[in-house]
Amino acid sequence: MGSRTENTTVNLCEHENDKLLTVGNDDNLNKKKYVSTKGEGSLHSLKTTPGGVEGRSNTLNSHSPSSKSTEVKAEDSNMKIPNWRKKVLKVTVTIMFFVMAIGVIVIWTLHEGGGEILKEDGVFTFDIDERELFINLKQNENALKLKLGGDDFKTLAKETSVSDQCKDPTNKYCYVLKDGTAVYLRSSQMNGVQCYQVSWKNLTSFLPEDCFELNHGHWYGLVNKQNPSGNTWPIQNLQISKQTILAGYNKDLGDIYEYYWLSSTGTTFYIVDDFAVQISFNHSNSNKFCVSPVSRENLNSLEYAVCQGTSIKIAHIGTSKKFGLQPAISFNSTDLGWMFEYVWDTQTLGVEDRSNLVNFILNNVSSNNLNCGLLEIPLSWEEHFGDFRLSINLSQSVFQELMDLKCNMIYKVFPVSSFESSNFISGIRSKMFAINSFSSATYLLDYRNKQCAVWDLGKQHVQTFILKELNEIANNFHVKKFDLQSIPSVDGLDGHWPSRSKEFYKYWLHLLNNMTGLNFQEETFRTQSIPSAVEILFKQHSNEKNASQTCMTNSIPNLLTLSLFGYPLLISALDLSEHNPIDPDILLRWLQVSAFIPAIKVPMAALMQNTNLLSYANKDILDLHNSIYKKMDFLNYLEGSDEPFIRPLWWLDPDDSEALTISDQFLVGDKYLVAPLFCSGQRSRDIYLPKTADRSVWQYIFRNGTIRNFAAGGWLRQFRVSLFNIPYFTRKVVLPISDD
Repeated sequence: MGSRTENTTVNLCEHENDKLLTVGNDDNLNKKKYVSTKGEGSLHSLKTTPGGVEGRSNTLNSHSPSSKSTEVKAEDSNMKIPNWRKKVLKVTVTIMFFVMAIGVIVIWTLHEGGGEILKEDGVFTFDIDERELFINLKQNENALKLKLGGDDFKTLAKETSVSDQCKDPTNKYCYVLKDGTAVYLRSSQMNGVQCYQVSWKNLTSFLPEDCFELNHGHWYGLVNKQNPSGNTWPIQNLQISKQTILAGYNKDLGDIYEYYWLSSTGTTFYIVDDFAVQISFNHSNSNKFCVSPVSRENLNSLEYAVCQGTSIKIAHIGTSKKFGLQPAISFNSTDLGWMFEYVWDTQTLGVEDRSNLVNFILNNVSSNNLNCGLLEIPLSWEEHFGDFRLSINLSQSVFQELMDLKCNMIYKVFPVSSFESSNFISGIRSKMFAINSFSSATYLLDYRNKQCAVWDLGKQHVQTFILKELNEIANNFHVKKFDLQSIPSVDGLDGHWPSRSKEFYKYWLHLLNNMTGLNFQEETFRTQSIPSAVEILFKQHSNEKNASQTCMTNSIPNLLTLSLFGYPLLISALDLSEHNPIDPDILLRWLQVSAFIPAIKVPMAALMQNTNLLSYANKDILDLHNSIYKKMDFLNYLEGSDEPFIRPLWWLDPDDSEALTISDQFLVGDKYLVAPLFCSGQRSRDIYLPKTADRSVWQYIFRNGTIRNFAAGGWLRQFRVSLFNIPYFTRKVVLPISDD
């Protein structure tokens, strides 16, 4: 009986470092396959015999001429194989062929693009050659893809864990480019979120641009005080070309408060660096969010984190704790009694109006049981920025009368000195102003249409001078609070240098807070640790669709975003600078929405023109405001809650897809739902009642006292709201009916 030889054809990827894997043995004949670790190259056929590999063929057909020759030799040796065995053999070979073919296809697919795949605990995958970081989302969703470096990314020269750039030997994900640039990848888990940090260091010959796709849910995170109507919630429809953003640098985006964005899928994005960066969002409908440094000259790094939680709510709370986006715990030692009275805005009043101001407070406000509370010193009462003096035309008796009415004053502090100020020349001589980064000269800029220099609060003698001047103002004019105005960029409006503005800004806040404990500020950037009050600005404008109708800007996106950013003490303000007099309907609707915002700054000129609304402003608005904030114990909340006080509708149920897109309603805690009206003559609107995690209804009290309960998770179409009705609902938990 002669020996029998079987021939099997398998796939081979033609590479030098192909690995030889044994797949089975039959009659001491090894059947072997080759699997490529590179994932590229052409497929070939391989014939195996007891003596090894005899040759290759460019076909996948297992019945080659060599096979037929071997079969003839077997028959000549009278080694006939029964038909049933032939059939079994054919089926077996066929199955093996398909299994191996599928295996090769799978391996080819996984390795397509030629990249080595590295994983860390299964939480992210990094494809080195393609420079793509895949972050695993929920099991039922595709991974979030982050493309690193941009088009100018150099080919990785080596991978290292120990080098000048990669000093931490425990970091398995540190790569150095040919030019010395290093990129780090790290993952960490805390506060219920998984975070992935990307750090670029030692930027040398190129600026990386990292982009991730926006195809995962809705995104939130921009504030635009300059043009509130230009903001959206969510920000999906915005298209932002590459722009520089930093504190004190206001362009088309308006005021930038934080480098923080969050997605409805439970993904958050936080730029750890606090220097200038460039961002683009959905530019040319690219469906990508991109971030890059501005320059290499003075900023040669970029660091950001992508975090994930099981829901947008959990992701936001965890990210906030990790990066400090939560209210200052020192709020609990701050006197906030003033927030239960109106703050009086004197923005449009001039020097000639001072007697009218006193008479209004004396004759109208007092008769309606409204206290003077906090009153702004009109800006026109100070001659020039940097004077720290009020006009000599003002009689001391005016302030005495205001103090007799128990008015506490607010003084606006400008971080600049006009060249017309009496302090300008002495400031130049004493080197009190910021120096131009490109020369040794004093840096001058146009600030609110005046040529100004910027006080350099980084110098101790400047702080001493400012503190002396402000203390004198406070003592002479009963000033209890300061209102810090916008800090300009002091390094050139191109934004290509790390901004000293943030340093000056924090110096100002610390100096003012040491004086009064809490102050107002026009802008803010990463100062959650310092108790402060920030304005939410509403404006009157003409309706684009109906020229005869005036509307109030929808500033709810700004309200929600700032609250999520960790600034709880928000002040509702109505800007009259562009439209004065105010439409009475707009004033009324603004008062109604303001009742649900922590503090209310009323434009005094508007109430002077509409004294018939004073009683309503007192009984309906201020009483409601105080009832809400005392019942919900706002002061206790400020002592350390990890949830925002003003909340988006999706906070109650992050899986409520309808709530994710509501941009003109908000929650106060979990109890009150507010649906403002924005236009004059408007008497109805659509209102969405969000879902809740428990058995709750939304209760509405009509002006005639009628109470109605509405089911959660549905729309009220064209809900009727009279002029003096305040459109808000109270959440009521419905207890199940007992069997007893």
